[in-house]
Amino acid sequence: MAGKTTQETFELLDKALAHVHSVDYKVSVRWVAYRLLQDGTFKSKKEFSKLGNLNKYRKRFFRGWAPDTFIDDTRNIIYRGTGCFDKEEWIENLTCDLDKIQNQDYFLMIMFEAKAMSGQFKKYTENIPLIPSGGDASISFKYAISKDIEWASKRYGKPIVILYFGDCDKKGEQIPQSALKDIRNWCSVNFKFIHCGLTEEQALKFKLPENPDKLGDYQWEALSDEQAREIIEKNVKKYQKKSRFKEIEEKEKKILEGIKLNLKEKKK
Repeated sequence: MAGKTTQETFELLDKALAHVHSVDYKVSVRWVAYRLLQDGTFKSKKEFSKLGNLNKYRKRFFRGWAPDTFIDDTRNIIYRGTGCFDKEEWIENLTCDLDKIQNQDYFLMIMFEAKAMSGQFKKYTENIPLIPSGGDASISFKYAISKDIEWASKRYGKPIVILYFGDCDKKGEQIPQSALKDIRNWCSVNFKFIHCGLTEEQALKFKLPENPDKLGDYQWEALSDEQAREIIEKNVKKYQKKSRFKEIEEKEKKILEGIKLNLKEKKK
């Protein structure tokens, strides 16, 4: 999209931004490109290049685009030295955070292929450790996962289940299997690993577009937000009871009310 911005470019930018605004979590350029492929704007992956350099539009706040339109899943600001100004503000900001997993039947973990979809998994899951592999996981990352599984087993004494979500292609199959081999080798406890999607059956059900370059391959980002939510929540609910979170939240509320009342009375 170099040079003069055409009416066609205006329309493409508006369509792309509409997809961005259709969800309330941050997404990647790749996700937007697949949404445009799914809605018929693009006929093949080769047309993804039509999105061009979106950075210049984001920097200029052009037609609603902004610097924070897309997620940056590799960098974060590290905040230090912040806190409450005084005792009163500290009391008002007190929280009680009890272990939400303690009364569940399973210790559940979720591993997914694309780091950029972290927002989606945060939104549609609760109190579950999330493991974005970002492609092939490093040795140190896989070892850390194996030790986390051991820690969870010792702490909770519950069956451990890892749910996996990724692309329906050769690489999407290799990534979890490669990681799983090392994790099991380094982990001293047993756990269940379940591939939840994307499967060919799911892709056909939702009529997802195939990868034009590799027929029979399907990408997770080709799912609409509603379709992804269905797959995620359907699998999570097999191992997690949301009603039990309410029980813990009620305990937190009572503890916090008691602490705040006690502190305020001491202040008098």
